[in-house]
Amino acid sequence: MSASRKPQFTSSFLESYMYELMSMSDDEILEGQDVDAVKQRAASRIAAASREAGRKRLATAKSRLQKGDEPIASQASASLEEIKAYLRDAANDGRVTLAARQLSDMSEADARRLYTQLKQLREGQGEDE
Repeated sequence: MSASRKPQFTSSFLESYMYELMSMSDDEILEGQDVDAVKQRAASRIAAASREAGRKRLATAKSRLQKGDEPIASQASASLEEIKAYLRDAANDGRVTLAARQLSDMSEADARRLYTQLKQLREGQGEDE
C-alpha cells in the first residue's frame, strides 16, 4: 500500500496554519526581500544542479564506454538473419531457457532486444565465443 500524498493533519492548528500559508502571496511570504533576486538565486541553483547532473551522466557514460558495457556496437553490426540464427541456437542450447516463441512472428525490435539481453547474459557468465 502506498501512503496518501495529501498530508494528514493531527491538529486544527496545523491545518489552519497550512491553509494560511497556501493562501499568502509571494510578496507576503518574502517580507520585503527582492522577489527578482530570490527568483535569480533559485534559477542559478537549478542551473548548477542541472550542470552537475549532466557532468555525472557524462562521467557514467564515459566509464561504461571504457569498460565496454555498451552493447550498441554488437547489436548494430549483426544482421537480422544472424540474430535469428543466434536465438535459434540459444533456444536449443539447454543452458538458457527461452519462452516458446516463433522467430518468424517476432518483430525485429523484439529480436534485437532479446539478442542483446542474451549476449549480455552469456558474456557476464563467460560463455560467449
